[in-house]
Amino acid sequence: MNETGAVTAEDLANQPQLFGHPKGLYVCFATELWERFSFYGMKYLLLLYLTKYHLFTDTMGLDVLGSYAGLVYGLPLIGGLIADRYLGMRKSVLFGGTMLSLGHILMAVEGFKAMHYAAGTTLLNDLQLASGQVLAAGTVLANDITIRDTAALNIFYFALALIVMGVGYLKPNISTIVGQLYTKNDPRRDSGFTIFYMGINVGSFTATLLCGWLGETFGWSYGFGAAGIGMIIGLITFSFGQKYLLGLAEPPHPEKLKKPLFGPLDTERLIYLLSLPVLGLLWVLVQHEHVVLLSQNLFLIISIVGLILYSMVHKKGDASNTVAYTIAGIAVLAACYAVLVNLDFLPGSEALAENILYGAIVLIIVFVVYGFMTHNSPEFGRTVVLMILILSTVVFWALFEQSAGSMTLYADRVVNRTVLGHTFTASQFGSLNAGFIMLLAIPFAALWTWLAKHELEPNTPLKFGLGILQAGLGFGALVFGAQFPNEAGQVAMIWLVLAYLLHTTGELCLSPVGLSAVTKLSIPNVVGVSMGTWFLATALSETVATRMGRLAAIPTEGGETADIAHALVTYTQLFQFLMWFGIGTGIFMIIISPLLKRWMHGIH
Repeated sequence: MNETGAVTAEDLANQPQLFGHPKGLYVCFATELWERFSFYGMKYLLLLYLTKYHLFTDTMGLDVLGSYAGLVYGLPLIGGLIADRYLGMRKSVLFGGTMLSLGHILMAVEGFKAMHYAAGTTLLNDLQLASGQVLAAGTVLANDITIRDTAALNIFYFALALIVMGVGYLKPNISTIVGQLYTKNDPRRDSGFTIFYMGINVGSFTATLLCGWLGETFGWSYGFGAAGIGMIIGLITFSFGQKYLLGLAEPPHPEKLKKPLFGPLDTERLIYLLSLPVLGLLWVLVQHEHVVLLSQNLFLIISIVGLILYSMVHKKGDASNTVAYTIAGIAVLAACYAVLVNLDFLPGSEALAENILYGAIVLIIVFVVYGFMTHNSPEFGRTVVLMILILSTVVFWALFEQSAGSMTLYADRVVNRTVLGHTFTASQFGSLNAGFIMLLAIPFAALWTWLAKHELEPNTPLKFGLGILQAGLGFGALVFGAQFPNEAGQVAMIWLVLAYLLHTTGELCLSPVGLSAVTKLSIPNVVGVSMGTWFLATALSETVATRMGRLAAIPTEGGETADIAHALVTYTQLFQFLMWFGIGTGIFMIIISPLLKRWMHGIH
């Protein structure tokens, strides 16, 4: 480093190497591997734990999963901003890793197993309800009653809040550190990110196999505890690997970070202190999925409309009254629609919400057509294409993320999970995606290179369409396989494996080019906002996925399915809807891809 402490190109060239790459890469690789180990180790256990141990209904469990996953994918945007402006990446990763470790440790607190009393049961002992009311022995219950450990559940919600905050601080910054270890023109840069990407999938693959087996075989606390141990290992690895990061992860303005603001409180301590009330807010939000969905809807609508407006006026410096009024109308209608749909507090609000939605769609179409008539610039066309691509990812990820929701419950309740005398746990099927990625990522990259060399590579909108189409076909495999149940009414696991394979090939068509499309199509001044909109759409898709999964909510007895045949029919109806939804959207994207390609004005 030079006298100012900045890292020079010479410093980067002379940093310690291992297998042809900077040693700092492997520090980030190990940290991300263990962070993903902890994340996926608990993700695929979460819904099973809630429905089988705390006896949540399917709808209740999916709501918690949806709010948690939606927050996990939404907060990294804020965490990245805090790191860029104040904490720096090292402090953010350490703080986030500490929050994650604490959260995973608390996840191991199970409390007592929920008890269910069916209507008509005669109580043998006094029973105290959560409200404090005591039902005397001998009482004949008029309704079903489920007694849950509310204290343990409150700890559980707080653990989720800690994990959400931890991911928010850690996730966006590890990737940034990797990029800074190389100069912009370093030919090893792409292969370095490939190695880092493999770390993510190794962590995911091993976690779902190990933690899923431990949690469902020996007890939930063993699975959650193993995930927590993984995060602690990752935190220790990052702490001891600091010397290989060349100071790249330090705060941008350390002197401002230590400047006193309120008595002994400087900026850094104030950030940590303000995180505490945010934890309280997150504790509330993970229990109120509709509020999370409402927030996602509003912010995504505002972001999309704002970016399109900016693309129309950023050169002229003004906007016509027509455009301004159109924007205002769309925003107001969208806000009313989101409120009515999510809160449902007015009689007949569902029908009213539908009419408002139709009005908003018409206004948006009018707005875009007006834009092409009066502002047909390359920036406007590219921005519209980017927004269409971003909205299409909501469809893809809402289908793809059924894996931790309806597909996990399907594996637990309907699939014959025994092969050659070995029975897999339902959560272990989550490892298939990471396993297929490790097998297929390099062949897919080689395929795109070969096609590009022969001028046959599909353009970005076409790749998006192909990805969504394959997600729909994955559910087609499940619909087809449902026609061949065994004597017990169970479906062979090969159909679930095939569904995961098709979802993974779809992901490899869409995901790798997605972030690249944001940087290519966005106006340079607002790349950060565009990237934030991309991640906001991903967060929304997580919540939409669980909303879709609720269509197959079925009653259980003590967390188990009494009627496998009924469960199979219910899940097949859901998967059939998802199949046609994915296939229809994919075909639509393929059909309009030539038009989108023209609007991209030369961007491939």
